[in-house]
Amino acid sequence: MSARICRVLAQVARASGAMLVLLMATVAACAGRAPAPRMLAAEPKLTVAMLPIENLSSVSDITDRLQRLVWTAFGSDGRFEVVDPGQVENAMTELRIRSSSSLSKEQITRCANGLGVRWLLAGDVLECGTVHTPDGDVPSFALALRLIDGTTGRVRWTDMLARSGEDRETVFGWGRETSIEKLMDRTARELIARIRVPSAADSLGVGTRR
Repeated sequence: MSARICRVLAQVARASGAMLVLLMATVAACAGRAPAPRMLAAEPKLTVAMLPIENLSSVSDITDRLQRLVWTAFGSDGRFEVVDPGQVENAMTELRIRSSSSLSKEQITRCANGLGVRWLLAGDVLECGTVHTPDGDVPSFALALRLIDGTTGRVRWTDMLARSGEDRETVFGWGRETSIEKLMDRTARELIARIRVPSAADSLGVGTRR
């Protein structure tokens, strides 16, 4: 190989090395200026006051238990911040509200303003009884909930759910529920999970599924 060719190859090698160093420096500089990944902000919780559940069934001794179950299930839903029941009770006493089943618009707005919230949750026990099956009796339970806008007094979402102890039963009785308290808790959690807070442009959200 001639001396001239060797000199040309050496120049090419030096140029390639310089380009590689420049490329690495550019990559490093870009990496240093790369923006840090953005953390998604958590959705703010919606503050809601839960009014006392009205018992329309023929069983009178479940009201207190159901109230605790629904309040606990509602509070455990990560979308909501629930007002303490004692504050709700005091507000209703001050306004002389005895029942949440037939509130006037004025009562709704005054209650919401007094509690410092926009949304009120009201509900009714529609059924609490027993279903007779060939394999024995199982409990049955039906609950209706409605979300009320405290600024307008309008119901913005409503739904109901009915469940029995044999809904999840499979072969050999697996999944059969015999406890009314557990059935109430499961029904309340399923129904609360369906709650959809409508936007200002939405009409009444209604859902009735068994």
